[in-house]
Amino acid sequence: MPGVSARDLSLEERRQLAVNITRVLALYRPILDAYIIEFFTDNLWGTLPDSWQAALDGLSPPQLATLLLGMPGEGEVVRYRSVWPLTLLALKSTACALSFTRTPGFRTPSEFLENPSQSSRLTAPFRKHVRPKKQHEIRRLGELVKKLSDLTGCTQVVDVGSGQGHLSRFMSLGLGLMVKSIEGDQRLVERAQRLDQELLQVLEKEEKRNSQVCSEGTTACGARPPSTAESSCPSGPPGPREPCGGLLQPGPIASPTGGDTDSTRQAALPSGAGLPC
Repeated sequence: MPGVSARDLSLEERRQLAVNITRVLALYRPILDAYIIEFFTDNLWGTLPDSWQAALDGLSPPQLATLLLGMPGEGEVVRYRSVWPLTLLALKSTACALSFTRTPGFRTPSEFLENPSQSSRLTAPFRKHVRPKKQHEIRRLGELVKKLSDLTGCTQVVDVGSGQGHLSRFMSLGLGLMVKSIEGDQRLVERAQRLDQELLQVLEKEEKRNSQVCSEGTTACGARPPSTAESSCPSGPPGPREPCGGLLQPGPIASPTGGDTDSTRQAALPSGAGLPC
């Protein structure tokens, strides 16, 4: 179906589009926030205007797609069996005008060129159990939060509605931020806690392996005597493409002013390390 392409819009046009979309979402919030199961448990059908019910009642899913989305099948002509109420027609027209195009016109992000299922900018532990789309999202959003944290001097990050904790885990153990996660679904909390422990075990094993290799003076930390090799490793979290030993490592514990209280503790975990509340 046709739609808006943000690439063709100016900055001001994008802002106005965001304002218009927000207004429509606010107007139809009760419908948009509903879960499918609530259609049966809360009688959502009965909350629709009577004129909408009369127009939509009895239509099959393919017919709804044809009439609401304007997507007729091959050789099919869009025909309305009755006159639709203006409010429903207005919603349909508004949705079409404000929706983004579904026509493929984007380039695959560079991080997925080698493998469409694995982001090359996330190390394996942070990709595990995470779909490609989510990998891209947590990396981009996590790096944005990290940048804002550095610019503003913010020392605490709260992830509200953290779900399984993928974003919190990356920000805390991958980017060295101090994160508190809040999630209301106990099942997701338990799942997040299991994934936390799983990742912490991987980090611990990797840290031991890196420490052993560094002490032998055979890694990128430099071929130095064992007494000085460890101090040459970076004390803070490296960038997404600059891991020491191939794995993003948690940063040192930060003081209230942002300074490092223990710059030599390479494996120190940030306080509140991504464990959901």
